Amino acid sequence: MTAETITTSLKLPADIYEAIKAEAAADHRSINAAIVVALSEHVHRRQRATRVAEIGAEIADRHSELLRRLAQ
Repeated sequence: MTAETITTSLKLPADIYEAIKAEAAADHRSINAAIVVALSEHVHRRQRATRVAEIGAEIADRHSELLRRLAQ
């Protein structure tokens, strides 16, 4: 985590709050830390999925002729 932080307020559904609270307790973290971890993991998964899609498109473009022949 970076040294710079921004304070924000969230309106969470009660069931989500309770689930995060339980996870935080199980992991010996604060609720804030549990939310930061969850959001960080989500962002990293999205970034990875985007990069995987970009690499797949590059491979498909680079080897389009070979892929076309294999499909026949």
